[in-house]
Amino acid sequence: MRQRYLIVIVFMISWTVVIAQHGMLDVRISGLPSGNAPKVLISGPQGFSKEISQSQVLINLVSGVYQFSSEITIHRQKPISQAFVFDNPGKISVRNDTQRVTVVYRLMPGSDKLWLGNQNAVANTSTRIISFNEQAIAATGNTNATVKLTSKGSSPKGMAFDRYGNLWIADAYTVRMYEWNTLGKTNVTPKYTLSLKEPPPCVVFDREGNLWVSDGRKAGKIFRIPSGMLYGTGPAPTDITLSGPDISGADNMAFDTNGNLWATHEERNSVVKLSAASLKESSTTVTADLAIECKSKPPVVMLLSDPKAMAFDRQGNLWVGFFGPNVIAKIPVSHQKQSATITPEVQLTLTVGVLLNSLAFDEAGGLWTAMASGKFGRLSPGQLGNAGKVTPEIVVSSTELKYAGGLAFYPIPEGLPLR
Repeated sequence: MRQRYLIVIVFMISWTVVIAQHGMLDVRISGLPSGNAPKVLISGPQGFSKEISQSQVLINLVSGVYQFSSEITIHRQKPISQAFVFDNPGKISVRNDTQRVTVVYRLMPGSDKLWLGNQNAVANTSTRIISFNEQAIAATGNTNATVKLTSKGSSPKGMAFDRYGNLWIADAYTVRMYEWNTLGKTNVTPKYTLSLKEPPPCVVFDREGNLWVSDGRKAGKIFRIPSGMLYGTGPAPTDITLSGPDISGADNMAFDTNGNLWATHEERNSVVKLSAASLKESSTTVTADLAIECKSKPPVVMLLSDPKAMAFDRQGNLWVGFFGPNVIAKIPVSHQKQSATITPEVQLTLTVGVLLNSLAFDEAGGLWTAMASGKFGRLSPGQLGNAGKVTPEIVVSSTELKYAGGLAFYPIPEGLPLR
């Protein structure tokens, strides 16, 4: 008898069950004045990216490492604004748990102040760069500097802040950079020092972050140091050099909102405009788009001489300080279209002995100016609408100041070109 067998084939199927590890981030943000929304970017595994503007709990996060970043937050206030930077909490590891992260914003030490280069500093001191906070310069009177940088500088003339809050100083045959987080200290060493063949009287940034430097009246040149090569020490790595009769004696420079570069021309007692297009490459015969000379008003009509200070207001008007007659003149936007000799409607004559070598607008539209030894002052917006002899609404005196060389605010007031 034939036997039959039943063969049963059994397939064993197994499953691997992966239990996802999820966690949470409890992010607490503090330190900013009310009304300011920060931008905190959180990035993590598997391409995670989220920007938050207030304290928030993030849930269902994949296990892994999360990092935080944030831009500088500007708190606009009058007359001087503030800038805040956050304390980076570092890398945070989430492993199926809840991590509390505190993000604290702190006032940047260079903000909320008016900065001045201390030319020919008081004997037996090494205080070359000083600043005054809003409270110290709110009214006329004697005051002490809020911050005194006892650096190795010799006689700072021009200064400008970059977008990160670092302070750049034109000093002797160098341009020196003081890092933003050192500006609340005293004995400070420059982070970087760039050397030049001639002493620069001024420095100015364009909106791309490139630094422009003039060699003043000696060789009659303007240089560009590109932003990508700016942060280092050694001979200044210039990539564009401009020269020619139209820019001889550029003691001061300023960019307008269209990216045109304006410069003083000491020999011709004028200010000239170099178009943004002319700033793209080197030239030994650079030609100014226009040149403007200013005359005084009757009864004594004369050419206003020795322009040294310049600043644009947020309406685009150019204010020029003429060192010779101690006059600040307003060149309206309507007079910036072609070469001309004009008689500005607004001409403010300051007292004899004032050294008009630097101007700077604050957030409220007041114009700060260097004055006589140990003094600087603020012309109120109301005073800027008048003409004639004027005493600044606020005159600040300080025994720690000799002659103010360069005036600068950080952050730069809203609506003004990047200086």
